[in-house]
Amino acid sequence: MQRLFLICSYIFITGYGFAQQIIKAQSKPATFNILPVKDTTTTSSISITTNLEFYKNEKKTALVIGNGNYKNGPLKNAVNDALDVATALSDKGFKVILKQNASRMDMREAIREFGSEISEGGVGLFYYSGHGIQVDGVNYLVPIDANIEMKAEVAEECISASAVLRVMEYSNNRINVIILDACRNNPFRSFSRSDEKGITKMDPPKGAKQGSIIAFATAPGDVASDGEGRNGLYTSKLLKYINTPSLTLEEVFKKVRIDVSTESAGRQIPWENNSLTGDFFFTIK
Repeated sequence: MQRLFLICSYIFITGYGFAQQIIKAQSKPATFNILPVKDTTTTSSISITTNLEFYKNEKKTALVIGNGNYKNGPLKNAVNDALDVATALSDKGFKVILKQNASRMDMREAIREFGSEISEGGVGLFYYSGHGIQVDGVNYLVPIDANIEMKAEVAEECISASAVLRVMEYSNNRINVIILDACRNNPFRSFSRSDEKGITKMDPPKGAKQGSIIAFATAPGDVASDGEGRNGLYTSKLLKYINTPSLTLEEVFKKVRIDVSTESAGRQIPWENNSLTGDFFFTIK
């Protein structure tokens, strides 16, 4: 019996020591060999590197139209706005199609050219400065040769804003951007109603691989200032933040909204509708 007790004691002591050894072995600091992976983001069948060189080298196309020389309600800053936006975008690597004081035919041809260019993909941007009106809930961009006496003539004398959006929907773009500084007072007051001030809300075009954003100089149904200087209030702030490094599209428009709202004492508040899932930077560094 004494011998059996000694054997059991020996097993218990050695087993306890072995268990202690196992615990100590498991308590050693863990080390992990983590290998870096490529810095990429995959979204809706497109893989985009977050290396900022991608944004510098990506194909970028812009259609910029500025109409100011109207017989009814001329705008002193609209053409300046378009010229300055076109210059800024060109400096950022955009291929720019620029039209100043465009007729209806000029605008139609420019939209066709733009559609052809963006069929190859990249980033597509449309900027319009000039008169825009809404009729029965539809937004129209007004050419300088529009001859409108009656409301029924608007559709045939103007360009529907949705015509541009449709072209962008059929593109192969990664991102679409639409900027409408077109919310001035309706020059055709003879048939305008009080509830048809400015332009109405529009949804961003579909089809872009990483979404679209449509930006308005002011809230739907409100009007925007043409400005006292070279540029309108909205476009002056847009130009400022286009040239500010490292801002995403959303950040650009947010900062524009804050500045415009502040300087107009809340009378003009820019607006965007946004379906973006990817990023874009006008200025990297």
